Amino acid sequence: MSEAHETEEAQGAPENLRQIVEAILISADAPVTPGRFLALFDGLNGRHLREAIDALKAQYETSGSAFTIAEVAGGFQLATRQEYGPWLRKFHDRNPVRLSQAALETLAIVAFKQPITRAELDAVRGVNSGGVLHTLMEFNMIRLAGRSEAVGKPMLFGTTKEFLIHFGLRSLADLPKPKELQELLAAGEELARSMAPADLPAAPEAAELSADETRPVPEEEAPPSS
Repeated sequence: MSEAHETEEAQGAPENLRQIVEAILISADAPVTPGRFLALFDGLNGRHLREAIDALKAQYETSGSAFTIAEVAGGFQLATRQEYGPWLRKFHDRNPVRLSQAALETLAIVAFKQPITRAELDAVRGVNSGGVLHTLMEFNMIRLAGRSEAVGKPMLFGTTKEFLIHFGLRSLADLPKPKELQELLAAGEELARSMAPADLPAAPEAAELSADETRPVPEEEAPPSS
């Protein structure tokens, strides 16, 4: 490596970069993207930043610290380790956001098929999803993502950055692949069958609808009372 290159690297990555990164993460109230870090220094590159963050994570790990650095929503965030969650909730007298089965089902469909219209969502679920969509938007889990080119230009829905943060995902690429999801569902069904009483008949499998069949949509689910 040339002397000029060494000088450039020294200028780009300050000796106390690790401490600077730590101070920023402690004070930030949301994940900090690499771009925001790099904009603070002239000549700093992604390798410098990654080395500093990896060193911090190793430091927390070897010292037995309650902290770690999580990569969520395309950025970095200082977080407490999962095992301390119950104590923190007890101290702050705060319960985690709990989503109903209908909300989780709707959120999963939006996450995997986004952008998706309300009509497409209703067709997949077999029920009117107006109420649960309203709830998920209040929780900032889904957002309006533009309009479809279909007749009437219906609104499209997609997930939010808050969705990634809530489920600890770096990006949508971290969602299970369709094959992985099928394997998880199959494993869950097998476990349910193994735990079912032996004298009860197995539940019949739902028949698949052919391309020209339709399923009636029940009345809209009532939104939860405030």
